[in-house]
Formats: sequence, structure tokens, C-alpha cells
Amino acid sequence: MKTLLTGMFTPQPGDLVLARVEQIGNHTKLELTDGRRALMFPGDEIVVCYGNRYAPDQFESTVPVDMSPCDLVAAGGIASREMTRHQRMKTPTQIVPLGLVGDASGRRLNVMDFRVQASEHVPELPAVLALGTSMNAGKTLTATSMVRGFKRVGLKVAALKITGTGAGGDMWIVRDAGADISLDFTDAGYASTYLVSIPEIEALTYRLMNYAAAQGAQVAVIEIADGLHQLETSQLIRSSRILDLAVGTMFASYDAMGAARGVQELLDAGHHVLGLSGQLGRAPLGVREAEAATGMRVYSPWEIQDGALIPLVRERAAARLEQTGGKNPCLRNLAGAVVPGTMALGNLLPLLGSGRAIGPRSNAATLARTVLTLAAQTVMQAEADHLCGVGPGNKGGKRRDWRNGSHLVEWFTEIGRIDLQMPRLKKSKYEPKFIAKAEVPADRLQAILATDTDELPAAVTALLSSLTRTRVSSQRVGDLITDITEAIASLAPPALGVQISSPSAPVSLWPIPRSSPASATATEDDELREADLSESLLERRSA
Repeated sequence: MKTLLTGMFTPQPGDLVLARVEQIGNHTKLELTDGRRALMFPGDEIVVCYGNRYAPDQFESTVPVDMSPCDLVAAGGIASREMTRHQRMKTPTQIVPLGLVGDASGRRLNVMDFRVQASEHVPELPAVLALGTSMNAGKTLTATSMVRGFKRVGLKVAALKITGTGAGGDMWIVRDAGADISLDFTDAGYASTYLVSIPEIEALTYRLMNYAAAQGAQVAVIEIADGLHQLETSQLIRSSRILDLAVGTMFASYDAMGAARGVQELLDAGHHVLGLSGQLGRAPLGVREAEAATGMRVYSPWEIQDGALIPLVRERAAARLEQTGGKNPCLRNLAGAVVPGTMALGNLLPLLGSGRAIGPRSNAATLARTVLTLAAQTVMQAEADHLCGVGPGNKGGKRRDWRNGSHLVEWFTEIGRIDLQMPRLKKSKYEPKFIAKAEVPADRLQAILATDTDELPAAVTALLSSLTRTRVSSQRVGDLITDITEAIASLAPPALGVQISSPSAPVSLWPIPRSSPASATATEDDELREADLSESLLERRSA
């Protein structure tokens, strides 16, 4: 700060201001440039900037028309005047402006003076968008997980946030996740984007993307703040200038209804929705409802971080590359991203032949998860038999324990989340050893999916031996072979070359919606069929 400008000024968004803390309210700490949140006391003098704020969970506020006392409405340092606030929010911290911060010549300083320098022409850098139903729906975690997923396949990633209120937290999270470049709207000269025009937000997005590309970024993950009905977001999701950048969109939601409505709005606006994530993923029933309502898969953060979206993004990048005449080198890099061989999805690639993408929506991955689910359930039943000393329902033998029902557990694997019904025992605490590992026996799964009927028993036995050392009875092995045969007959795509006579299809325990969104493909229906198939077979086996 070279000069302090006092007098009758009309503050502008982004103007730097020296202010005195008058009374501590909701915000007790101020975020410093190094990320530390410093405790404030009445009488402290702080440098913040004027800005508008839109935060449904906190405050709505606007830049005051004069230099009279106002409010600190964000820990990032936003001076504004409160208009409304969430019921759980306390009165905002009150500050008294002492003067605008100026340079040596007496010119007022604004955040815009410190923006990055880059062109605003149409970027070549491809992007994946992270959108959500509302504030705190899980957009940042989804975006952070996508950064990890792209890093896993060796791409240089830019994490961008193009709307919101200035704060360091989100940028530090994506940086910790491995983002090579992390930028937000403050780097483009805006303290916040509430009440900023759409053309300005489009321009700042292009500036940030071109700056990231100049630093060597190969793909961008773009988070757009708040929900789809927020003033700027509702227009940005329909902006052709933003849509032209995106190879796909991930949508974070609190619940199934929000997911269904949000997905439909995005589809109507022209987005290619890759899948769902966010807070709803914490509730298995919510996941089931959302997948049934939308025909799309709900991805956990771990699945996204492990690269589950990469095959889908590759397909979209390849399609976009073809549409643009194959001239975009960034799209070419993204379309050619190789899933590491250490990932189970990568190990299943030979089943589909060269040049054909595989992902959580493909039949091969669906089959792999279904087979692994059935095998894991068989192993747990066998291990429970061993711990009890007798099989379920048997009264003879040397009983050591008793069954006490089952409970739902999630197994996070390299080929996606697998829901299992784990046996509960009265005396012993039981948990299978395999559930602690994300790595799956991809070679054994590949052998099952590639084999013919005569060799299936040996392949199934090999898969079981990779999951447990406990002996599995011949009856259980036979039942498992039958279940796997039915699964392959129901889900095997022609590319797998599996020739197995098809028995009658299992009865679904969860209804598939009568109509699905226009973008719901046959492979998305396979995801629903996979859940139906697993539940039906397990229900029949336990009956």
C-alpha cells in the first residue's frame, strides 16, 4: 500500500480497502495470503476488498454505495453490505472502512490490476465441468477427485473455478490433490462473480484456460459454484461458449430428486452428463434411487480418483476430435490417454480388442463387477460356515458360533464400488480380508470372461482361491458357476465372444424407469441391469 485514499468515494467491486474491525460477528478469522486464518480482534486494521456475495448457506450481500460502515461477509476478505442471511448465521462481523488502497500515484488499486495475462480467444484446452444442485453438494470433492483421476493417467491438469466468492480453500484442496495449475476467478481479476455479466465470466474463463494451456496443461477441470438455479450459473450452463469447451459434465447432488431434475436440465441445455457424484453417494438407498431415476451411475470419490471416468472422457474427446477435423492436439492427447496397466480396468482391455474403450458403463466392466460380487458373496458365506463350524440351517456338527443376519458394506475396488451383504455372527467379529484391498484379481476375472462353458469351473475355482484360503464347498461352487453363467448370458456383449446358452432372465428387485433421458445409452441401462442382476441372484441364492 503506497497511499490511502479518503473522502467521498463510491466503492467498486474488487477495490482494496483498509478497514477497522468494529465488532466481531459470524466471521472471527481472516484468511491471509499464505492460507493461515488469523484470529481478529476489535480494533484490528485489515486490508480486504469490496465484493458482492451469493451464498445460500451464509450471506447475500452487495457492494455499498459509499464508504460508510459495512460487513465482512467472507473469511477470504470480502467487504460488503448484508442483504439476507441463512438462519444459522450470526450477524456478520462489522467493519469501518478507513480508506481505499492506492498506488504511488494515488490511483485506487483493484483486484483486476493483478490478473493473469493471457488471451481471450477460444481455448483449445478441453475441459470437464463439475456442477451441482447447490452450495456444499459435493462439487469441489468431485472436481478434486477428477484431478486425481487425470493425474493417474499422466496428464498435466489445470483445476479452475470460474464463479463464486474469493477464498483460498478450494484452490489449496485441488493443489494438494496434484493439480499442476490451480486458478480461480480472482486470478482473472474478480473478488467474486455475483452480479458479473455472463460475457465477462465467459471471457475470464477463456483467459484462465489459455493461461493454463500456456503453462502446459493438457486438460482442465472446471468447477462452477452454487446450484443450477443461481443467477449466473443458470445462464452459464446454457452458454454455447462454455459448452464448446466441455467434453463432459459431472453432476453432484444431495439426493435423488435433485439428481433427476439437475440431470434433465443439463441434458436439455446440451450437456453430455458423464455421471453423478456428491453427497448422495453417502446413502446407498439414495444411490439406488438416483441411478434408477436418471439411468446414470453414481460414482464415489474413490472411483473417480482411481480413473473410473477416464474411458468415458476418452470416448467424448475422440468424438469431439472427429467433429473438429482432428486438428486439436489437446483433444488428441486426451483421446489417447492410456489407463495404467496396474488398474484392473486396464487389465480388462484385451477383452474388448484394440481401439475400443472400456469403462464402468461398458458391458465388460459391468460383467467384471457382477462376477466379483457373486464370488465375494460366496467367499463370505464359506468363511462364515467355517467360523460357525456348520453351514446355515444345519444343527449338527461342532458349532462354534451362530449367524446373526447380515449388513451392507461397500467394497471400493479398482473397477468401482461393490455393495456386499456381509454375514454377521453372534460371537465373532467377521470381516473378509479381501475387502481391505482395492486391487482385484483382474487376471482371474479376465479368464472367466474369456473362457467357454467347459473351462468355466476351473476359472471360477481359481477366482475363489485368490479371495480366500477357506475351502468352499462343491455345492457353493456349483451355485456360483450357475449364477455366473446367467450373468454372462444376460450381460455379455458380442465383442467378448462368449457363447453360452441364455437361461431366463432374473427378476428385477429394483424397477428400471419406464423412460430414461435422451442421453441414457444402452450401456447406462446395463448399469441398472447389473444392480438388478446382482440383487436378484443373491436374493434367490439366500432364499
